[in-house]
Amino acid sequence: MQHQGYARAGYAAVMSFLVVVGLLSVAITPPHRNFEKPVTIKIDPGTSSVEIANVLENRGVISSKWLFLLTRTLQPQTVLLAGEYRFTRPMTASQVFDKIANGKVNYYRVTIPEGLTRFEIADLLARQGLADRDTFLAVTQRSEWVGDLAPKASNLEGFLFPDTYYFTRGVTATELGEMMVDQFRRVFRKIAPERPSGWTPQDVVTLASLIEKETGARSERRLVSSVFHNRLRQNILLQCDPTVIYGLILENRFRGTIYRSDLRDEHSYNTYIHPGLPPGPIANPGRKALEAAVHPDQTEYIFFVAHPTEYGRHVFSKTLQAHERAVVEYRRSRKQD
Repeated sequence: MQHQGYARAGYAAVMSFLVVVGLLSVAITPPHRNFEKPVTIKIDPGTSSVEIANVLENRGVISSKWLFLLTRTLQPQTVLLAGEYRFTRPMTASQVFDKIANGKVNYYRVTIPEGLTRFEIADLLARQGLADRDTFLAVTQRSEWVGDLAPKASNLEGFLFPDTYYFTRGVTATELGEMMVDQFRRVFRKIAPERPSGWTPQDVVTLASLIEKETGARSERRLVSSVFHNRLRQNILLQCDPTVIYGLILENRFRGTIYRSDLRDEHSYNTYIHPGLPPGPIANPGRKALEAAVHPDQTEYIFFVAHPTEYGRHVFSKTLQAHERAVVEYRRSRKQD
């Protein structure tokens, strides 16, 4: 019995020694010096440690799969998480193991600019290989996602919030749409209580989309909003060119520029012939445009036209006579160009 006790003690000592040697080997092994360029590796659910080690060695992330497997032996209970991993610098096998064990997956980034339509967002995502255009457009038909805010909405136009989004490989078009709508809700939640009396959330988003499309100058948003508020209050047609364009786009009839006949077109978005706001948003407005919609400047302006010399800005007028003079100046500047 005494001899068996010595044997067990000796075995334990040997195993402890091997563990120490293993730890030291992993600890002192330098990063893979032949690492040349960033490598992206996808690990599917159920991939074994040996398969992961083989891929890492074959792709040049680590110098030897055995060092990775030694790390695995020393941490048998650690779970290696599936996902896409990007390696941009030399790392030791232990560091690589830790990165995968901690799930430090590669994130993608996409920025949705303010004022894009859902069609333009679908095009952007398709160009970047993040979502099929038609699949994403089908997602934007899920009007029930905003049924509490806009029960009359037929799609998600206006509610796909422009922002920078981060996500992992494999994200679906549905998940992308949900991210944008969720972010809209977070932003709008702070703005909604301040909306004008009698205005629905859809009214606010619709007006904000007009403001977003009419000016690229942040300092003008509340001025443009004041013009629209004044016209609505006085029952004057909004006469907003972007609404005309949007209605034509919906019917695949936009010819790249607005013609005089387009201003007489009877589609429901034509604010040259239909009073009030259009049936819904014509783009996806950002925070500043939403804030401008509920907090217009207090002015007597009824008109605005593009500034003759300052691109992206406008000349605002209180009377038709002043507006007509501004239009003449603008047209004169266009002829000189």
